Parts: sequence; structure tokens; C-alpha cells
Amino acid sequence: MNRYRASIPRWGIGLVAAAALVLSGCTGGTAGDAGGSQSESGATRAFDSDHAQEPVEIPRDPRRIVAVGWSVTALISVEEANLVGVSSGTHDTGMTPEELKKAQGLPQVGRDLEINVEKVAELEPDLIVSGLPAAMEFDYSELEQVAPVAVAAMNIPSEWKEMNRRIADAAGVSDAHSALIDTYDSRAAELQEEYADVLADTVFVSIDAYGDGNWTLEHQGSHGTTVPADAGLRFTPELADGGFSESLPLERLDRLDEYDAVLTRADAEGEPTEPVQEVMDQGVWQDLDPVRADRVYPVPQLGAMSYTTGLELFDQLEERVLQDL
Repeated sequence: MNRYRASIPRWGIGLVAAAALVLSGCTGGTAGDAGGSQSESGATRAFDSDHAQEPVEIPRDPRRIVAVGWSVTALISVEEANLVGVSSGTHDTGMTPEELKKAQGLPQVGRDLEINVEKVAELEPDLIVSGLPAAMEFDYSELEQVAPVAVAAMNIPSEWKEMNRRIADAAGVSDAHSALIDTYDSRAAELQEEYADVLADTVFVSIDAYGDGNWTLEHQGSHGTTVPADAGLRFTPELADGGFSESLPLERLDRLDEYDAVLTRADAEGEPTEPVQEVMDQGVWQDLDPVRADRVYPVPQLGAMSYTTGLELFDQLEERVLQDL
């Protein structure tokens, strides 16, 4: 039973669109009984999985891993991770184009919450890892009949680093994953130092939209701010109730006058996403202080929640934002 029982967060709304849980063709037997699913050494260890009340026994040296949810983004660029299958879905937006191509070249086991257990079993994994957000309340019981399941579930977007670390640990690739962390941390420190003056004088805000007539203002700790904050960008703090974003009507776009610069979601070419462009097409938009100051920056990869996409976002922030301020 999943320990977490939270309401669906706004940042996870894309997953909710696939909320019909489809678990088809499940094979019988106990965890790890699928043919060829045992790791070569046979040694196991305990893993504190978020879906279970007690630690789960997983292979110490997994050789065939199926990844679902955001666990895919944590492992797809770690060559030592023995991925034999992945799910697709909302987390696809959290991968670089090269990573997405690699993921699409692997056997597919479903999309978002619609995981086909029969396809998972056909891949004979000795470990299944999941980074589905905690609020999704996914039922892992049938997957557990195929192989041990290790879950690192984010409660909020800013927990992506801990999710990545735990997934890498479960997959037995902590050392290789640490190299990505070191590169990420070095690049973040470089940006903080090189643009220290600009960063000290600028208060940023990140905005998003979902095409529902509202727009989202993101504070520190939200989907669109955690990686930029590592580079030294300053955002307003979380709300008193712990909320990291606000869904606001278009009539409240004047809230953006409180900020020096606005970051928005953008496609790979740097054009605002369609829902964000709809917000920008509102008549009041042109009268906002950051707009008149030409300090609105559509940024590809804004919302990154992995070290590889974070590194790409650092480059985009430097090229499109920091060098312009």
C-alpha cells in the first residue's frame, strides 16, 4: 500500500489525464519468479521503497531493469544502468532530445499510469523502478508479481534530486550517477560566480499555463524554479501554507509587476508553448512592467527535473537570459 495520500498537485496534472489505471495480462507467481528475472549474482539487499511499509529486497547487482515514470529521466543517460524497458508519458518532457530518442528506442511498457504488466513480464526484469509522483497512488501489487519494485516517489517537484539519487542507488549505478551530479554542481557554481552582479539585482518569476483559462505563478520550490535556483536565480519564497505555485485568473496578470524578469515555458526553438502564448496574447500583457522592459524570456527545458536536462537548462539560461540582463 502506498504510504502517501496527498491531493493531486498542479504540477502533476499531466499525469492525471491518464488516471485510468490499466494493468493487463499480469503473470502469476511471486516477486522475481518471471523467467530469467534473477540477477546474475543472486545477492539481494534491502531498499526502503515508498510503496511498502517494510524494506523491499532488491537485487544488489540488477541486470535487467524496467523503469516507469520519472525514474526514466534519472537513468536514461547513465550508460551503466541496464534498462531493458521504459514507460512513456509526462516525464518525456523532462528529457533532452537525445535522451528521448534513446528512450523511444527501448521496449515500451505503457504510458503514465497505464502500465501493461504483461509487456513488463515479457522483458524478464530482475528489478522494476518507479519515480511516479506520490499523489498518483499507483497500485504496484501486480508488478510485484513480476519482479521486486523500488519506488522513489516525489511529494513535491523540488524533491527530484532525492528521487534521482534513490533511483540510481536502487539500480546500482550510484557512482556513475554521481559524476552527473558533480558536473551539474560545477556548472551551477560557474554561473553563480560569473553572473553574481546580475543575479543579486534581479528577482525572477517562472510562469506556466495549461490552457484552462488560468495561468500559474511559480515560487521557489516549484517545477520551473528548482534548477534555475541552483544557478543563483532568486524567486519569491513558498507561500505561508507551503504552496509553491498559484493558479490565477488572467485578471491577475498584474502580479507580474512585482518581478524584474519573467521566465516562461518554451519549445526547443525557444518559442512560448501554446498555452503560455495564449496568456501572452491577452491585452493587459503588453502593459506589464517586465514586458515593457523587454524582460520576458521563453526558455526551453524550463521545468527540468534531472541532472542532464538541468545542464541543458543552465546553457539556455545563460544564452537567453543572463547574457541579456
